[in-house]
Amino acid sequence: MADAITVNHISKRYGTVEALCDVSFNVQKGEIFGLIGPDGAGKTTLFRILATLLLPDNGSASVDSLDVVGDYRLLRTRIGYMPGRFSLYPDLSVEENINFFANIFGVTLEQNFDLVAPIYRQIEPFRKRRAGALSGGMKQKLALCCALIHKPHVLFLDEPTTGVDVVSRAELWEMLADLKEQEISILASTAYMDEGLRCNRVALMSEGRVLEVCSPPDNLEEYFIEKLGNG
Repeated sequence: MADAITVNHISKRYGTVEALCDVSFNVQKGEIFGLIGPDGAGKTTLFRILATLLLPDNGSASVDSLDVVGDYRLLRTRIGYMPGRFSLYPDLSVEENINFFANIFGVTLEQNFDLVAPIYRQIEPFRKRRAGALSGGMKQKLALCCALIHKPHVLFLDEPTTGVDVVSRAELWEMLADLKEQEISILASTAYMDEGLRCNRVALMSEGRVLEVCSPPDNLEEYFIEKLGNG
């Protein structure tokens, strides 16, 4: 069975800055895989390449068995992408944002309601409220709902809990565990070590490089610091 994501020796530079250097790893189908590292580790650049928004300088990658460069049009119909910054339309209501993204993919909320129901029920009381007026936690739930509306095979979440309260962070990861049970493969990045423990496997990243790919040990923070020292 093919992997959900395969990354082979990806590199990317911005002028003199080496954002990614020879990055390789794979994400198995139906697993939650975490990219763990501080700001500047290269996580967002890698997400943008895998989501077909940015071309790599070297290397190759495939998502859902599709090449991120050659098959980008088809691939965009099979992935859900939730960037680090809130990127929905703040002047549209919750309901209008969901309908907008559903229309883009030629679906309706009703068609995939079973998938998004646990999330949608939490934001439904605010369906007429403008997205820009939501709390941080509710914004993230709306963004996740919009990313899932077309039932993607692979879900990309770039630091989904940054700036979100502790309770909302825990709720979001519980939702991800439920999505995994529905055979959606998930790649999520975070700087929080406790969130890394919720992943099946993690790639420890620093300064554009993958230090190690492993199942997260209980002492993940100490382990990561040790890897940084050895690197």
